[in-house]
Amino acid sequence: MFWCFYVMKHGSFKYDQLANRFTAEQDSKRDEIMRLRETGKQLKQSTGIKFTASGMEGDIMSPRISLHAFQVLACLNSLNAVFVNPVNHVYTEFIHDAVTSKPVFIVERSNKQLTMKQATEEQLASLRATNYRVENPQKPIKSISAYTVADLTEMCHELKIQLGAKMKKQELYDAVAQKLVL
Repeated sequence: MFWCFYVMKHGSFKYDQLANRFTAEQDSKRDEIMRLRETGKQLKQSTGIKFTASGMEGDIMSPRISLHAFQVLACLNSLNAVFVNPVNHVYTEFIHDAVTSKPVFIVERSNKQLTMKQATEEQLASLRATNYRVENPQKPIKSISAYTVADLTEMCHELKIQLGAKMKKQELYDAVAQKLVL
């Protein structure tokens, strides 16, 4: 996932020209951590993303960054991304600046493999129409008491979950919770 971020920020040409990817990765991660230390509080206030500086630093320096770290890095660098899990029909958006002409990248996870492409308006519209949007990737579903049976049934239809006859609220909630995996 880090390399998707790197290509979004620097472009595929610079990525292809890297002689030593390990060194470039470590240097780039250190630079991002320094930027995070300088602007972390402002980032929290302006975006509402919750994170601890030390926890995020460890996450960024780990061999595989998490979706949360990807979100923080995208916002820190004013990059626009949409993360999709087409198997579960769910997506989340990290659109920092939708007004400018900055490109939006679609990062797609399927079979533990990531693919990335620059999105067109038509692709984004199609993706939004056919998938369920997860508002907060760190907490994709609220507690069961926040939903009615009708809400959960509607979510099941949007997520293309097969409903059994007379499913209880807990069963509906569990089925939705299983599908809301990015």
